[in-house]
Amino acid sequence: MEIKILERKNNLLEIELVGEDHSLPNLLKDILLTKKGVKMASYSIDHPLLHPETGRYISNPKMTIITDDNIDPVEVLKEALKDVIKMCDTALKELEEQKKEL
Repeated sequence: MEIKILERKNNLLEIELVGEDHSLPNLLKDILLTKKGVKMASYSIDHPLLHPETGRYISNPKMTIITDDNIDPVEVLKEALKDVIKMCDTALKELEEQKKEL
């Protein structure tokens, strides 16, 4: 995955998640909205049509994050991405523990 920064201001960040579908941006949006200082987090996919050969969306998700003036949206995004990693690590650990019980 590639992340392109489309716009960056003091409390605004707009990025494009190249090659992604709804999965990651939807999860990130939900996590970002729980973070202190985040005023708005949303994403959109301009054209929801799927490519007939790859099954991927023709356009990439664009995510917008707006924070309070003293909160850096890039840092909040990094925090949210770390939260996603922690969630995945926890799920993997639980699966391994259940596998041992079988």
